[in-house]
Amino acid sequence: MFNVLIHSLTGGFEISILLISIILVNLYGCKSTQLSKIEGQEANLIFPYPCDSTEVTLQHSYRVPFYRSSDGSSLSLSQDQVQRLQVQNRNNTDNCYLEFTINNLLSIDQGTYISSVYKDGEILVEQTHRIWLQVDFPPGKASCVVSEDKGGDWVSIDCTANIGSLSGEFECYQDGVWMPPLSDPSHTNTLLKQTILIKKSQPVFCCSSTLDEYKERCECKDTGLYITDDVSNNPCPPLSEITTMPLLSTLTENNQSDYYSTMTSSIPINTKHCKSNKGVIILLILLPIEVIVLILSLFFHYKIKTKIRNDNNGKDRPIPLQLNTSLLNGQKMENGSRKNSESV
Repeated sequence: MFNVLIHSLTGGFEISILLISIILVNLYGCKSTQLSKIEGQEANLIFPYPCDSTEVTLQHSYRVPFYRSSDGSSLSLSQDQVQRLQVQNRNNTDNCYLEFTINNLLSIDQGTYISSVYKDGEILVEQTHRIWLQVDFPPGKASCVVSEDKGGDWVSIDCTANIGSLSGEFECYQDGVWMPPLSDPSHTNTLLKQTILIKKSQPVFCCSSTLDEYKERCECKDTGLYITDDVSNNPCPPLSEITTMPLLSTLTENNQSDYYSTMTSSIPINTKHCKSNKGVIILLILLPIEVIVLILSLFFHYKIKTKIRNDNNGKDRPIPLQLNTSLLNGQKMENGSRKNSESV
């Protein structure tokens, strides 16, 4: 056990860092990596092993291994999983590894995949490899309802979707033009929410997306409002059909908001299209921690300086001379008798 001795108060105190040592061993003492994918994508995991080993197994977390090199290419999985999962044993002269592929990732595929290597029946612990696979998923499909009248030709709509592991928002297009949000995306434990401004009685198509994703008008068709049977119901109309709005090639998200603001100056429109609040959240978390660390540093610095000053003062203080009064009295009497004898 390692100990850090911090002398700040009289006697000092000890802070054990055994827990920190254990964490560091777990982080750096094993061969492990991390891989992050999105639901529906493909994951390709590589597990190297010594070419002179006699068997290699592969398992999901701490379940029974679903692959053994001694069994050939057969997998101990359900029929649905066998169609999506594949293991190939690349056994070359100098480079041997298992190539594990998962197609059409699902949330159930998330977890730690562990390869174990054996030689003559003995496990080679130092050759164990772990790969943590994280499978993120976006918000569900959007559902929107008309909310409040904003005056003139404008109305707000409230959009919701099942929350995903990835932060999300909503996009809406009307006549092929992106519509500005009236609020930043918010969420509960189960739902993602946001309010969008649209024009009344005109077909609008909305969809959910992640904060790092931008869906074009042709992709955005989770739900629609004011849908009729005429030709304007196309979620991806040709540019020639857009007659009441400026061409998309001349518009961006920001100047679209300016365009709507000039048309409806009496309506308060939030033109900020926030893509991510991660930076603000990280700052709010780190700021109090930094303040606490600064205060503690100043406190311990003051205590240490005070102790050093007191120690120095104790060393420099002169030691008072303690005189023996009985000896002094005896010396005085002896001197007095000597003077008397001299005078006689």
